[in-house]
This record gives sequence, structure tokens and C-alpha cells, in this order.
Amino acid sequence: MNPATHDDDAIDAALGERYYMNDRGAERRFAEEITEIIREFVGRRFDEGRCPALRDAHAQDTGCVRAIFRVDSDIPRELQHGVFARPGTEFNAWIRFSNGNSEVLSPRLPDARGMAIKLMGVDGPKLLDDERQSQDFVMANNPGFFVDDLLRYKNSLVKFHSGGYLRQFLAIPELKLREILRAVRVNGTWITNPLFSQYWSMTPYQLGTDAQRIAIKFSAKPRIDEWPSVGARIATLLDPNFCLKKNMQAVLSSREMTFDFFIQRYVDHRTPVEDTLTEWKESVSPPIRMAKIIIPRQDLSSESRGSLCEHLSFNPWHCLPEHRPLGAVNRVRKTIYREMSKYRHQLNKAPLREPMPEELG
Repeated sequence: MNPATHDDDAIDAALGERYYMNDRGAERRFAEEITEIIREFVGRRFDEGRCPALRDAHAQDTGCVRAIFRVDSDIPRELQHGVFARPGTEFNAWIRFSNGNSEVLSPRLPDARGMAIKLMGVDGPKLLDDERQSQDFVMANNPGFFVDDLLRYKNSLVKFHSGGYLRQFLAIPELKLREILRAVRVNGTWITNPLFSQYWSMTPYQLGTDAQRIAIKFSAKPRIDEWPSVGARIATLLDPNFCLKKNMQAVLSSREMTFDFFIQRYVDHRTPVEDTLTEWKESVSPPIRMAKIIIPRQDLSSESRGSLCEHLSFNPWHCLPEHRPLGAVNRVRKTIYREMSKYRHQLNKAPLREPMPEELG
């Protein structure tokens, strides 16, 4: 059965999906309970006067940029699905770069980093109806998620959202050793410029809807002729005026930046769908380039750009059926992302609004 044409909570066993604990009802309950934990945290922070209401993760943007997502002209026919169905097509896009923490922290502190892409003008039915012309690709600068057990995820969030940056470390004992190591790897990165990092989907997605559909992961890698040396990066971090957004602006004020967008195909047990801790090694599933992301020269420091960045809503389920998210983590994210976006916008008295291509400036 292809779940894209039936119940969107149904799993696709042929692609390796299974319900958490093999219990659909339990998975739904965890999704609701995790959402309530996050809702309480966001509401408590807002009631304390910390306004506007921020995202529960990736709360601090490091800049939003307008971009062009240009589908490659030589994509193999069997991979021509969804936004890749017509080789050579171009989509206008917004990209939000961000720090991963729920708190607004010094950019010098280690953290996960995010890159969320919203393609605009994408025709066709979507798996969520709150945005009709969007296709989102949500990524972080690590190829694996830090936990895929919903009970431990829930328990860790209770501690993580108990209040303040230092109390977040109380979540560590709730995780298994393998998850702790992954969490340190995910959240322990230093960067000097969001444009100089590679980003991965972390979780798997579907490509296609017919009998030939496959499971994939995707990534975006910057095209850089010469990477900054270690010494140069340390010097940048030690600069008393260090700011990730300003460092992005310094690059984009003089030249464009490009990223290559890749997919990796499911192979076998070495590329699991439900185990999001396991990295899909490039030696097992070589990346296949599908598109080029072009970020033109621009000014991202204006007040209007900052406002737009704050109100954009990203969700892996803002997608065509051909790009349906796979796995329990993604199914839980559907509830969390949708409900928390509504709640955050409600607290901020800001209507949920889908950006249109003509707003690019």
C-alpha cells in the first residue's frame, strides 16, 4: 500500500517503516505527550516575559536568505519525482539558517546548526494543507539524529526544557550511551559561518509514489574552492565582534554562494529507515547530485528580512506526496511542528502566512 494515497499516518512497510513498539496508538500518544511538553515550555517562557514566543528548537536564526533551487538537467529517469520531475526547473526559495538550541546563546558556544529550505511555487497536492505552494527541506549539520526511542526522547525533553541552558544537561542521564555520543556530536559543533557547513536531513524520506518509490536521505554541501584554515577559523571565533549573521553578510555582500543538493538511496540494513542514529555512510550509499542552490548577493540585515525570518514556518510535512517523510521520528515531528507553529504564531498574534515568490527582495 502506498500511504501517500491513503491515511497519512499509515506506515510503508515496504520501505522499512514500522510503528514505535509496533503500536500505532502508542506512537500517537507519545506524539501528543511530547507536543504538550514543548507547548508548556514555550508558554512558560512567554509568560515569563521572554517575547516574542520563540521556536522550541532552532530558536535563534543566523540569517534568512533568498535563493534559487535549480534542478539538475541530467537526473536519472528513475529519480525524476516531485520537485525533480522536470530536470532544469528552477524554484525561488527562502533559506533559514539557525542555531539549534531552544535558548538564544552566544554564537561562540557549541551547538547544532540548521538549514531549512522553503521552495515556493510548487504545484500539486501537499501532505499538509496549511501551505499550498511550498516544499520544505529541513536539515542540520550532522548526518544522524540524537535519539530514535520516543520514550527516552520524551523523558529527555522534560529535563531539557526544565529551564535555562545549564539545566539542559540534566537530559543526558535519560539517554543511552550511543545516544549521548550522538547528542554530543550533534550539539557540539563550532562554526564561523553558516555558509561554510554541510547539512543533512538526518531522517529518511520517500522519493516517488509508485511501485518504484525508494527511501532516501538528502544533504546540501557548500561549493567552496578553498576552505578556511583552522587558524583562520580560530581567529574568527576570537574576534570580539564575532557574529554568524554578520559573517554571512560579509560574504553575500560581495559574491554569491552555491550549495550542491544530494540524495542518498536506501541500500540495505546499513541504511536503516527507523534507526535515525545510524549514519548512511557515503561509502555504502554514494551521494547523487540532484540540484544546485544559488544564494545571490544580497542584504540580509534589514528589519523586514528579520521579521519575515521570524514568521516563516518550516515543517518536513510541507511537501508533495513524492517527498513524504519516513520513520517514527518524522511522524512525531508532523504533530510537533504543526501544533507548535500554530501556538507560537497565536502567542505572537501573528497570522500563519505562506510566503509567495513575488515577495522575494
